Amino acid sequence: MKTNCWEETQCGREPGGKGADKRGPCPVPLFALADGFLGGENGGRACLFIVARLSANERKRACSQTAETCEKCDFRKKLKKTYKKSFTEDLFDKFIRNADRR
Repeated sequence: MKTNCWEETQCGREPGGKGADKRGPCPVPLFALADGFLGGENGGRACLFIVARLSANERKRACSQTAETCEKCDFRKKLKKTYKKSFTEDLFDKFIRNADRR
């Protein structure tokens, strides 16, 4: 697997992480349908797309508070630059639809 958002940002919100002990785990590392998307573990390389789908209350539990914060994230910028046309919401949606059939 490739580097995931919680590893890159060192947020500690992955299950068992230091931040998860205080605030609970972020929903991104728990998003199993995205496992393997762009080579990441669970939602680790799809964090932007997952956070954008969360309700306001769920965002409070996420590593980033809003999708706008994600837009400024260096990890997101790195993924977008690396994957260009593959880093889209449409491809993410297709990936999780196919994962749901497995």
